[in-house]
Amino acid sequence: MKEITSLIYLSCYELNFIGKFICQIWRVFFDNPLSMVLTKLETIHEKLIRLNVGGLMKKKNMNWISNVIIIVNFMVVIIIFIIWLIFHKNSFEINEMVIIMVLNTCKCVVSYEYILLISYIKWLVYIINEQIPERRSCLSTYRDMYLEVIECLHQVNKSIYGVPAIAVFIAVNVADIIRIIYSDILFPRNYCIDPFFVFSFMFLLTRIVNILTLYMIGDSTEKEVNRMSLVLHQRFVIERNPRIKRQIKFFLLRRLHEHYHFKVYGMCHIKISQLFSLSSKAIGFLVIQILFKLNK
Repeated sequence: MKEITSLIYLSCYELNFIGKFICQIWRVFFDNPLSMVLTKLETIHEKLIRLNVGGLMKKKNMNWISNVIIIVNFMVVIIIFIIWLIFHKNSFEINEMVIIMVLNTCKCVVSYEYILLISYIKWLVYIINEQIPERRSCLSTYRDMYLEVIECLHQVNKSIYGVPAIAVFIAVNVADIIRIIYSDILFPRNYCIDPFFVFSFMFLLTRIVNILTLYMIGDSTEKEVNRMSLVLHQRFVIERNPRIKRQIKFFLLRRLHEHYHFKVYGMCHIKISQLFSLSSKAIGFLVIQILFKLNK
């Protein structure tokens, strides 16, 4: 049991260190596909403006609450790392401190960039969903824009940010939470320079906020994408043109067989219920390790 604990503990440290490099290498490698996706989204945005939905777009501008949380959390993370490095300046060389600061800052930038991009895509889907029930709107135009946005979302989640989302945004944060609770708060080592657990609690809080923000954005995006079936049904009820009714029927049938699931890299389902399952496993592991430690 002790060997397993040591292995998991070391894996958390290694994952935290290696994940930062994976995040940067993957982001640089897929910079061109990301630029293409952003260009497509910008084109769709311009089409929506030309279709005179500017009033609605000004009325509800993305999810400002999550944006504020992301900005505040990013600033807190950077400030915590700066203070932590100041307190531990005797333990590191100047070049080591710079490398640590740059790696952690870049990891935060990439993770929050991903969350903001998903929020922007969700907002575009919301605008399209709000326009479809309007009889004056051209159904085929909004349908094509909707499909383009979903295609961009698939690209972002699978190839562009798929591996960093699993290896860094989820796995590294979960590993940090387990490591901080077990080794810094419950059973601190003698060499830890954090007498009042200030840094430990701050680091723990930022990791929890990161996980919650990612899963909440993913869950709300999935619901907004799947709301298309509801707005199509609303349009079908009020529509009197037989040709448009047939278009709605075909699109509804397609949506019935393509229920959207917010998955990163096609394997990790980002949903609140999945977060509860992940949390229960992590808590179960911690409870087992605590009992083992206390019974030694």
